[in-house]
Amino acid sequence: MSSSDRSVTIETGSRLHFGLIDPVGASGRLYAGAGVMVDAPGIRMTARLAEEADRVTATQGMEKRLGEFIHRYREATGCRAHFDIELAACPADHLGLGTGTQLGMAVSSACSSLLGLEGDLETIAGRTDRGRRSSIGVHGFENGGFLVDDGKLEEAGLSPLRHRIELPEAWHFVLVIAPGHRGLSGRQEAECFTKLEPVAERTVAQLEALLEEALVPAGRKGDWPVFSRALHEFGLIAGQPFQEAQGGAFSTALASQAAEYLLEAGVEGVGQSSWGPTLYALLPGRQEAETAAEELRKRFRLDREEVVITRPRSRGASVKMAD
Repeated sequence: MSSSDRSVTIETGSRLHFGLIDPVGASGRLYAGAGVMVDAPGIRMTARLAEEADRVTATQGMEKRLGEFIHRYREATGCRAHFDIELAACPADHLGLGTGTQLGMAVSSACSSLLGLEGDLETIAGRTDRGRRSSIGVHGFENGGFLVDDGKLEEAGLSPLRHRIELPEAWHFVLVIAPGHRGLSGRQEAECFTKLEPVAERTVAQLEALLEEALVPAGRKGDWPVFSRALHEFGLIAGQPFQEAQGGAFSTALASQAAEYLLEAGVEGVGQSSWGPTLYALLPGRQEAETAAEELRKRFRLDREEVVITRPRSRGASVKMAD
């Protein structure tokens, strides 16, 4: 049996990022923050070794992105292998869902499995240059769950994980994804970080208190009202340094209007994931999530793929080898 007959299939979810505590590092820790993995939108990818040249098949126009990750992998490992990768499901890039990190981790994990190259989490992430800022997506790929990233002292390396909590299975997130919009990325994102002012000590302390005194204990207890209120407050405060770059508390008019509507309806756990455009709302159960999603679709004339119902993902990526 040739090596090209062996395949590895990887499935993972998406990452919602609730906000950074100190994006400048004035407190001594860079990029500490919190987020959660969710089941959908998900990624499903199958990879094999190829004989002469790379071959990529992808959804959402992600062929170029896959090619970049394969190139980074070869540069980092020095391997000369070629890969045949089929991306059967994947959300578009730069929606605030951590697609780049999940896809980069999937490529690195798949290629390493096919070549028999071992490595710890930081090594696997480094082979496709993931985890340079927030490490929520990297830890989420391995573990799933509601995660608190402890931050790091310098740009290099992977931040350690402070907390990992499995949120109740009954809880659901409703995601509102503004069509035609993308969050900041690449050079624009890097330039934004260089222009940020230091976060005040009292603000860092306030965010830490929301994490340690509300979000973490409420997540462990399954206290949806307390978790929801703290989640909304955490997102608003953590997002303040980025308001000038994105034009307000939310990056799109749709997110702003949908947030206002949800809050007025009594849904408190509302916020923007990373740079957006994805808005999330936490509901206590499936039925409540379906009702909220249907109202949002009607009110803002959105399609099913623009209003997504998903659950917290409390497991890491699935990696399956086949001959």
